[in-house]
Amino acid sequence: MPSPDFVYGEPTTRHRILQAAWEAIEELGSKTRLADAAERAGVSRQAVYLHFGDRSGLLTALVEHMDEKLGLEELVSHVFNADSGSEALDRMVELHAIYSPKVESVVRVLQAAQFEDDALAAAWRNRIHGRRAVHRAVMERIAEEGRLAKGWTVDAAADISYSVTLPEMWRELTEQRGWTAEQYAQNISTFLRNSLVVV
Repeated sequence: MPSPDFVYGEPTTRHRILQAAWEAIEELGSKTRLADAAERAGVSRQAVYLHFGDRSGLLTALVEHMDEKLGLEELVSHVFNADSGSEALDRMVELHAIYSPKVESVVRVLQAAQFEDDALAAAWRNRIHGRRAVHRAVMERIAEEGRLAKGWTVDAAADISYSVTLPEMWRELTEQRGWTAEQYAQNISTFLRNSLVVV
């Protein structure tokens, strides 16, 4: 008979497994197995199955866990609380600069696994759609303030803004081109402002 520690959904154990999985992925990357998370959390592999079902369930839950631990909701609120649309744009790019390195290890695993798992593919697309929704809201505000550059629609501007700040672009600029987080925030903000916002 399983111990109470292994009861499905028990919050303390669930949190411990998620934190252990996050740490394992940061060290092992895509090689991380359910057994690695279980060992670090001090539970059996069966306990991980009871809480999350499979690796897909664990990774999907981990994304939500990261966002909660890192305060993503508050960070997004900071974007929307800006005094103007252009300031919101700057804050949004700064958010990507700060947040991306903190979740990069898990994002890499999720991106790679999506091609092999429909559930993870759906989770990744949902996350990407959420990112674009924030970009669209900022572009809509810029347009309402009469500062969206001529020739751009809100949707087209949102598509460009969101695409330029995708993890792949951040990874290329920081890891391959050597940009610092500060350079990324400043250069991407300048590019988007010059392209999309009327001074």
